[in-house]
Amino acid sequence: MFARQKNRGFSLLDLLIVLMILGIMGVILAPQLYSMMTEARLNEAAREMVSGLQYAQSLAVTHQRPFGLKADVDGNWFRVFDYQYRDDSNPHHSETPPVDGYGVVINPFDKNWYIIDLDTIHTYEGVSIDAASTESTDGMISFYPDGHSSLDDSFFVLSFGGDTKTITVDGTTGKIRVE
Repeated sequence: MFARQKNRGFSLLDLLIVLMILGIMGVILAPQLYSMMTEARLNEAAREMVSGLQYAQSLAVTHQRPFGLKADVDGNWFRVFDYQYRDDSNPHHSETPPVDGYGVVINPFDKNWYIIDLDTIHTYEGVSIDAASTESTDGMISFYPDGHSSLDDSFFVLSFGGDTKTITVDGTTGKIRVE
């Protein structure tokens, strides 16, 4: 008759081989995973800024008056604003669209004032606004009723972990590109 073999499970050697293979895979894949996370965080922040620019442009066309986006490099934040109230600290909640102090408009997605502070939102942690070359030196870009922004191109540079994204706005057409 056939001899019965005992099912002894895994040996210590089997477990060590599996752990060694997992360790090697971890060493190989960890940098790629970190790179993907870095790129995803930077891309998300760039999408948020592009969304703000598009919203300001849309408001300008819809309401037939200037709206804009102001980026503060030192403070690492940006806001979408109604140009006619940009210097007014008083809220004008009864206006269309409603504006808070300094003309900040409502974000249509979360119904909060459209101020994005990259330092306080976990999704964008570590992302920084490195440059804001706009029609003036204060990081402000305005969109006009026909959709253009100025005679000159404007750009914003975001960075994270050695990677950068440059958002460019064509002054004549208002077209927004991300590179």
